[in-house]
Amino acid sequence: MMIEEIKKEFEECPYLQHLGIKILAFEEENVEIKLSLQQYLLNTKRTLHGGVHASMMGFIQSMHLRSVTRTRCIATSSTVHFTAPVKTGDIYAKASIISRGYKTAFVDSIVRDEEGDIVSKGTGTYKIIRE
Repeated sequence: MMIEEIKKEFEECPYLQHLGIKILAFEEENVEIKLSLQQYLLNTKRTLHGGVHASMMGFIQSMHLRSVTRTRCIATSSTVHFTAPVKTGDIYAKASIISRGYKTAFVDSIVRDEEGDIVSKGTGTYKIIRE
């Protein structure tokens, strides 16, 4: 699968569009996404809902892995660590592959605020789908 096709699949994803995630870079081993906080993404404490952090990490991890493998993948587990609340502005996410075999990969991700401070970190385990 061509990298442009993979990017297009993500751009057309209804959930990605609903959250308002924008793809800033989509190249092999260089994927970055951005989310501008909106009121509907906040929790009862008026900070970014943890589920949005988790969704953003799921997207960046799978995007990054697919940019390298050029094939589909499925998350089999995910861990999210929340390090700081976010109330306004934009957040950015990047990922890196920790380890990759033929069928399984482990991917790290970091979400930062506009100042570059880490607001959440996560790790995902992925099954690589070979067609």
